[in-house]
Amino acid sequence: MVLCVLPVMGQAQAVSSERIEEFVGVMAQHGCRMSPYQADKVMPEAGFADKDETKAITEQLVSEERARILDGQLVVFGGVCGGKLDYSGRERFFAAIADNNCVMTIDEAKLLLPRVGVEMTEVRLLMDKMERMAEIRVSEDQKAVFLEQSLCDKFKGLSADMMASNPEITAPQRGPEELRADFIAYMKTAGCSLSRAEADSQLPAAGFTTKELRPVIGKMLQEGEAVMNTEDDSLSLSEEVCSQ
Repeated sequence: MVLCVLPVMGQAQAVSSERIEEFVGVMAQHGCRMSPYQADKVMPEAGFADKDETKAITEQLVSEERARILDGQLVVFGGVCGGKLDYSGRERFFAAIADNNCVMTIDEAKLLLPRVGVEMTEVRLLMDKMERMAEIRVSEDQKAVFLEQSLCDKFKGLSADMMASNPEITAPQRGPEELRADFIAYMKTAGCSLSRAEADSQLPAAGFTTKELRPVIGKMLQEGEAVMNTEDDSLSLSEEVCSQ
């Protein structure tokens, strides 16, 4: 089985680059994605019956950042599979929730989902199926979605990559005033306060970088629009700014 748990890096047999590209070619014929069940049927017929070899190839592709195990499937990119990892709308949705502490409100979704390249309309089409499969849970008031914990663990940390693969991110950089407005809008969805740990995980997922935010936050602190709480290492917006 190609998609079994990967062994420790460095213990696998050596595989030639030609053999690796042949493997990628087989993956390309099947959409560059393959489940364990598909692999057991497809790979032996394609000349990859040696499971130790397929493990080694998978390992090598993952180590070279040309493949990932996503939602139980091997996903390959680069070469004949294209220059970058192409994520599905479902995966983008999961990653956005995972990097938002595994829960997302409707207001947060409107802000965060476009940044990772998924539309609300696409999510609505998937919601019923995801709920039936117990991948998500919707709150009683229908205003928040909770991601199943194992999926949250799998997709945590991937939203930054998804943002990088989203064409919207290549748009011109935001000016200071636009960036300030976007930052305030996001902070309002978070109750106008974020701890450092929350900021480190949530702000990149929301489309902000430390480099661009540092002068904006610095100015807000100087002008009394925000305050740092040293006791719990958190940043909070002033009531006046938060109520705008």
